[in-house]
Amino acid sequence: MEEAARCQVDWQLAPFLKGFCEEPFTREVQNFLRRHAADFCRGGKEGESGYPLRWTELHSDYIQLFERQLKSVVQEEGFSLHDFHQHLSDLSEAARTRTSEDFLPGCGPSYIPPAPGIKVAEFWSFLDALTASTDFAHFLEVMQREAGKVQEVKIPCV
Repeated sequence: MEEAARCQVDWQLAPFLKGFCEEPFTREVQNFLRRHAADFCRGGKEGESGYPLRWTELHSDYIQLFERQLKSVVQEEGFSLHDFHQHLSDLSEAARTRTSEDFLPGCGPSYIPPAPGIKVAEFWSFLDALTASTDFAHFLEVMQREAGKVQEVKIPCV
């Protein structure tokens, strides 16, 4: 009985997670990362302690990006933030036992309504981006990783 209830909750919360993995939002996050990667090509100036104020401002903008989407998804799906966090925790555990090409439980492709599903690799990318919205140190890691990509393709850092 408990397993059936869990499956029902997974199915009900899947649209909540999909709201963060939908293409317009993921594109907005990727555009943010690309647009601001050059700001993270170099650390603060020699001899400075701490981080440039610009990084804190960008983190605030990044947080607002996720909060706006979170409010939209919560209103649309009618679930609590606690339910969402618990669901993410459960999905993290499930994702650890699957390959990157597997679909998450309750998040497989569907025809009615049409949805491509969410694969484990997409979930980890999403979780990485979401964690960066709540943790400044993780945000720096994500942005510096993106800055590294910028440097690899020889786009000048300014």
